Amino acid sequence: MEQRTLIEARKAPALPAAFTHLDPFISWSLPLETERNIKRHASTMDEIRTFADTMLENVDQVVEHLNQFDVNVLPHEELTLMHMLLSLAEVAPAIEFYQQQAVVDGYDPRRFEADENFVMRPAV
Repeated sequence: MEQRTLIEARKAPALPAAFTHLDPFISWSLPLETERNIKRHASTMDEIRTFADTMLENVDQVVEHLNQFDVNVLPHEELTLMHMLLSLAEVAPAIEFYQQQAVVDGYDPRRFEADENFVMRPAV
């Protein structure tokens, strides 16, 4: 990760003014894939569905807003929003395929830690 990203990730999450109605879900704004995966497994399906439903209601506006910025240098509030969008992608399989937090007949997710420095990973 770039140094700027590490510093940004340590600041308390905050949302752009137009998206403050998403504040109840700000705990889903997690900078690392591993953190998002752990959050998914620690949440109930009701919590996951409520988060996903709310994000899906707003996804067009979120994407339109984020498209105004260079993804590699997102301002802090937009980075918070982007991390929430990535959490939506993280929970989608739980809703669409598994109907549970974990992969059916899967392994313990704590055994897998994503390569957060993978060469093709976005800089955010």
